[in-house]
Amino acid sequence: MAQMNVIKDAENKTLIFERVFPASRERVWAAWTNAEQIAKWWGPRGWTTAVKEFDFKPGGHLLYSMTCNDPDQGDFYGQTHWAKSVYEVIDEANSFEYQDYFTDENGTANEEMPTMTIHMEFTETPDGTKVSSKTIFPTQEAYEQTVAMGVVEGVGQTWDRLEELLGKEA
Repeated sequence: MAQMNVIKDAENKTLIFERVFPASRERVWAAWTNAEQIAKWWGPRGWTTAVKEFDFKPGGHLLYSMTCNDPDQGDFYGQTHWAKSVYEVIDEANSFEYQDYFTDENGTANEEMPTMTIHMEFTETPDGTKVSSKTIFPTQEAYEQTVAMGVVEGVGQTWDRLEELLGKEA
């Protein structure tokens, strides 16, 4: 697996994840912007993702659930968590920005959980496609809560699953 670079900037309430995937920018972009593709790799190991709604355009959104199907994950086993991404800006094949929320199955935001702004960039490199994800939190508390929830480990496992999918479809 490729190495993921993580920059934790607590002072600026920002997390940055960077990784080079051994695939074309078009292929990596498609994995992030196609509902069927997202369902194959999104989420940490031991979780399955189901896409309920998807409209990839400015003002559109992704509403999805993740269900833990790994009995070794203790209390998480059998739990389903919902989330919604609302797309704000899309620069086809280069970048997109969205608001990310924890929600219920109808897409209603859970006010007790942090909301974040995420900016994604896709850049061609000699080794494939560099994906950069910059997450900006509205408050220090939201930053700390999300880091404590294991977001770094979760993104690492999720991006490992993406790399595995890209390798299978090469």
